[in-house]
Amino acid sequence: MRPVLTVEMKNLWDSLHLIEHTDPAPSRATIAKELGLSRTTASNVVSQLMAYHLVEELDSEANGRGRPGIPLKLSTGTWYALGASFHGRSWHFLLVDLEGNTVAEDHWELGEVTITTFMDTLLDGLDAMIGQVPGSLLPLIGIGTPGLVDSNTGIITRADDLGWKKVPVMRPVKERTGIDCHVINRHRAAGLGEVRFGAGRKVSNLIYIGIGTGISAAFINDGILLEGANFSAGEIGHMLIDPDGPLCGCGRYGCLQAFSSSVALLRLVHEKHQSLCALGDELEPNPLWQAIEAHTLTGEMIAYEANEGNPIALECMRKIAVQLGIAVSNLINALNPQKIIIGGMLGNAGPLLTELIRKEAAFRAMASPFSNVHIEQSMLGTLAGPRGAASIPLHHKLELVMQ
Repeated sequence: MRPVLTVEMKNLWDSLHLIEHTDPAPSRATIAKELGLSRTTASNVVSQLMAYHLVEELDSEANGRGRPGIPLKLSTGTWYALGASFHGRSWHFLLVDLEGNTVAEDHWELGEVTITTFMDTLLDGLDAMIGQVPGSLLPLIGIGTPGLVDSNTGIITRADDLGWKKVPVMRPVKERTGIDCHVINRHRAAGLGEVRFGAGRKVSNLIYIGIGTGISAAFINDGILLEGANFSAGEIGHMLIDPDGPLCGCGRYGCLQAFSSSVALLRLVHEKHQSLCALGDELEPNPLWQAIEAHTLTGEMIAYEANEGNPIALECMRKIAVQLGIAVSNLINALNPQKIIIGGMLGNAGPLLTELIRKEAAFRAMASPFSNVHIEQSMLGTLAGPRGAASIPLHHKLELVMQ
C-alpha cells in the first residue's frame, strides 16, 4: 500500500518538505518567497500543517520582525513512525518521531528460520512496538523482508536464499494490527535508511549493496528509489558472473549470489577444511575448525574472523570479493554513481570487505567513472534496514494524516 498525494495537497507538501530540509529553519516569509506564494497563502498553509500536528514553531527570536519571522520545524510530540526489517536471523524494530529520532527499538531473534517463525515473530514484535507508541502512530508500517517483493500486494514472490515462494506479509499484518504496511526488499530498505539518515545523506546518485545470505542493491537517484517495472530493480545477486560457475538458488549457474553470499563463504571454508583434512596433517588450531565441529559456523562469524586477521577466513573473503568487485565495476561503468555503500551481514562485520571490493573495482572499472565514486562501508549497520523501513511512513506523513 502506498498513499496517494493529490493535487490539492501540493502547497502543503512543498511547504512541509521545505520545513523538513531547510537549514536554518524557515519562517512563513521564507516559505512564501521560496515557493512563490503570497504571505497570506503561506500563513494559511502553515496553519493547516500545525493543525495536523506536523509542524510547530521554534522559540521566537524574531527581534521585532513579527510573526512571519518565527522559524518552523517538524513537530516531534504527536506522530510516530514504525519500521521493521529482517536481517540474519532477527527482526529489527524501530519507532521514530517525525525527525527520525529513535523513540524505541528492539530485535527479536528466531530460532529456526521458517515462514511460520518469520511471520509469527514479526506480528508479535509489531504488537509490542505499537504498545510503546507515546502518541499517534502514522497509519502505515514500513517492512523490509528478504527476497523479491511485490510491493503492490505485499507478497514475497521468491526468496531464493531461503527457498521461499509466495509468502504473504501485508495481509497478515493488516489483519493482526489493523494498520496498512508497505513491504520492500530489506536491502532496498537499508539503502533508504542510509540515504536519509546515514552515509548517503546529501548524495544525489548512490547504490547501496547488501551482502548476506542473499545479495541485493538499492539504486537511488535524487533520494528516489528505483523500483523497476515490477519491483525487481536491484536484484544484482542474480547478475550473471560466469555461466560455468556454481549453482544458484534461482536454478541458474554462475550468479553473483552463488559466488559471493554468506552461503558461498561458508562453502569455501568447508571446502578448505575438507582439503586440509584430506592431506592427513594435523590442523593448526583455528576458531573456524572448532565452529565446524560444533556445527555453529556462520558466514557472519567468518567475516568477523577475517576482519581480525584469521588467515583462513581472510583467504576466503578475498575469493568472494573478486566477483563482488566485478559486479561493482560493472555498476560503476553503467550507472556512474557518486557513492556505493556496502552493508548487509558480511559488509557490516568490519571494513575489510569494503576495502577488498574497492581494490577489485579500481582494477576493473573504467578510470573516468571510478574517479568520481566513493566506496564506503554502511554507517548505520544493522539499523539501516529498520531506519529505511520507518522512513517510508515518514515520507508519506502528509498523505497519511490527511486520509
